Amino acid sequence: MAESRKIYTSQQYYANFEGDAGNTPANFKGLGYYSRTSLEDIINNFIVAYIGEDKALAKVPRYEVDFWAQRGMQEFSYDILHSEKSVEIELGSTLQFPLPQDYVNYIKVSQVGEDGKKDILLPSRKVDNPTAPLQDGDHNFLYDSEGEVQVAAKSTAITRFQDPNNPANRTRSLEDNYNYDDDDFPYLNKRYGSNPEDMSGAGTFFIDNEAGVIFFDSTFSGRPDNLIILDYISDGIADNGDLSKVYVPKLAEDALYAYMLYNLSKLRPSTVQLAPLYKKEASSKMRNAKIRLSNYKLEEMAQVLRGKAKWIKH
Repeated sequence: MAESRKIYTSQQYYANFEGDAGNTPANFKGLGYYSRTSLEDIINNFIVAYIGEDKALAKVPRYEVDFWAQRGMQEFSYDILHSEKSVEIELGSTLQFPLPQDYVNYIKVSQVGEDGKKDILLPSRKVDNPTAPLQDGDHNFLYDSEGEVQVAAKSTAITRFQDPNNPANRTRSLEDNYNYDDDDFPYLNKRYGSNPEDMSGAGTFFIDNEAGVIFFDSTFSGRPDNLIILDYISDGIADNGDLSKVYVPKLAEDALYAYMLYNLSKLRPSTVQLAPLYKKEASSKMRNAKIRLSNYKLEEMAQVLRGKAKWIKH
């Protein structure tokens, strides 16, 4: 059942943070556990409260409850919950790394500066990683023993995008702006009318969603400290092998119950007539959950708006 009270003393709760192994509970749920409820507890509570004789649902297999609980968790993660995650990765010589297992979409990609702050990177819209069939000297496709076309591990387009020796990838610096008479500079006499998105010296990236890999351009080659932070949207159920480790904020717990009740009732002839009512209730509670989790702070908003009042000169 979901915990609705404190299960640790103050000493037990802070013991792990303070390095006090002697007082750390064996089943410690982590700091902030009380503000969340595990998906396993939600499933158990739903079965007790909604399923049985003279209840909303007469008989429902547990696997169906599990399915709609996890499906609801995914939908809530996309639209309601604070499901953003961050991962910090040191970029190696390959200039690429795999996307996290629970990745759905990215929020932003940043490089960590010397001051520890994030410098935002922008994606390259002109790069792609197409499938590249292998060809012989006569440009005929090469096939494997099963008659399937062999493909390259990485396309030539991405290879050129990441090649630090490619003159076309040379990054503009402040000193370069004065080298108007140097024919080695590919942008000679092209500064006028240039595209701002192509003038950044911070570097760019490209995400291949099919391959599940994020590629970075040659700007990052040879840098001694390439720390990249990927802020992304998670589906919320990366640990669905153990639903006791999947957590839902208590502010959205009631909305998840209503979501599960609606979707289970609309599939059963005995309760389908009540489905429209349950749908309205689920929609209302989901809207309330959004408001509860909006997390607006008046003082913080006022500080941001003060900055918006400044004049910006172009």
